[in-house]
Parts: sequence; structure tokens; C-alpha cells
Amino acid sequence: MNLRDISIFKNTNDEDTKKIEENLEIKKVSFKKDSYIFRQNEMANDLFYLIKGDIIVSKIDYNGKRSIVQNFTEKSVFGEIYAYLNETYDFSAIANEDSLILIIKDFKKIFNLDLDKSFLISFIDLLAKKCMLLSRKNQISTQFTLRQKIANYLIYNEEKNIVKLEMTREELADFLSTTRPSLSRELSKMKSERIIDVNGKTIEILDKDTIIDLSY
Repeated sequence: MNLRDISIFKNTNDEDTKKIEENLEIKKVSFKKDSYIFRQNEMANDLFYLIKGDIIVSKIDYNGKRSIVQNFTEKSVFGEIYAYLNETYDFSAIANEDSLILIIKDFKKIFNLDLDKSFLISFIDLLAKKCMLLSRKNQISTQFTLRQKIANYLIYNEEKNIVKLEMTREELADFLSTTRPSLSRELSKMKSERIIDVNGKTIEILDKDTIIDLSY
């Protein structure tokens, strides 16, 4: 694949692209469903780019409870912050289905290559967007009630009042820090109250004013 298909390299010129390819080890790796891309507490060095597949980034607490941080189903960069800091992972990344990933080994070496500032701008832009996503996740998870969490999730993910779920019901429950039965009950209540309509993996917002009020 062309390196410039990846967001942080989209504005990289030919000279810098060649420099990256010659100085860093870049390879495509296939991961079978349920296999680990990296594990919680492992030392981080590499940057990952999902070419195709489905990746769940999650954390397991001391009681064995899983908390989903993010679910990647489209082409995405991940692991970049830990690779830059050379810190151990706070989370694990697991293939939710057979997946193909581009791995840039020892990613931090790229900052010694004296690249054009366009790369740094793209990298900072990526970090800023990731910070925004984490901030939104924090806003969702710190709400007092499950209904408030659901409302915030819907607000952040709706497009023309439609939310297409990329996660299973169990995964969404882990993302919202609840149980699947509790989530299903609350969604059913909201549906019976005509706040939302649920059809498979699609949720339609019927009463947006109520959803907005709940999200505060």
C-alpha cells in the first residue's frame, strides 16, 4: 500500500516518504480473530494501522471486568501515543475478526529523520483528535445514570438522528461500563417511551430534545 494512504503521512513529499521507507521497518501482518495485537503492560514501540478488520482496545481490571476504550472497524492509526512515549500499554488490542494491520516498527525513530514539518502537523492533528475522542469517552463513562450514558453516546455518534452500532450489545455494555442485561432493559424502556427506536444494530433518535436534556 502507499504510505500516504495513512492520515499522518498524507502530506509527506516523495523525498520524505522514501526516507521513511528506507529507515524504518514497515510490514503487513495478519491477525486471526481473538488474537492480540498488543497486550496490557507490554512495552510499546510500534505504530499500528488497521487496513481491514475489526480491533477492540480494552482494559481488564483486577476483578476481570472488561472496559472497552475504543473499537476500530475502519482504516485507523492506533498505538501512536504509547509508541512515541515508549511507555507500557494501559490497554490491550485484540482482533475482533480476522484483520490485516500495517506495523511501523520502532516508530519513534521517525522523529530523527529531519522530515518536513507537514508530518509533524499531521501527527499533532491526529493526537488532538484522539484527545477529543478520549474526552468524549470520559464524559460518557462519568455520567451518573445508564440512561445519561446512553444519551451521550447517541449524541456523539448520531448522523441525522441515526446511530449505526459498530459494536455488539455486549461490547457496547462494556464501553458504557454496565452489563448487557442492564443495557438491554434501558434501551427497551427508552424505546417504549418513544425516545428511541431500536432495530438490530441501528438506533433512531425519535425524541432528540429528551436525548439532549439527558446528555447534560
